[in-house]
Amino acid sequence: MNTFRTSVRIKDAQTSDYEKLDTEMAKQLFARVYVTGRSALPATSAERQYDYRGSTSLQDVTAAAYKAARKVGKEYSFTVIRRKRSS
Repeated sequence: MNTFRTSVRIKDAQTSDYEKLDTEMAKQLFARVYVTGRSALPATSAERQYDYRGSTSLQDVTAAAYKAARKVGKEYSFTVIRRKRSS
């Protein structure tokens, strides 16, 4: 089963923008990843990471991330990577 990690950054974001992103990503079956050492960054320069919960293709994960991020209503960028399987 493929697992995917998605990083999302919102331009000129407020804390409420990232809270809305968290909600929208959860609706699309993403689980937020808490990265050690990044919690000290202010919300305006933060980036959030999510793992996709489920088995699907890279294209489907990308479409789900796009759908969630655009609902925030601000400019955004995101990256989706397929994670290596651990043996």
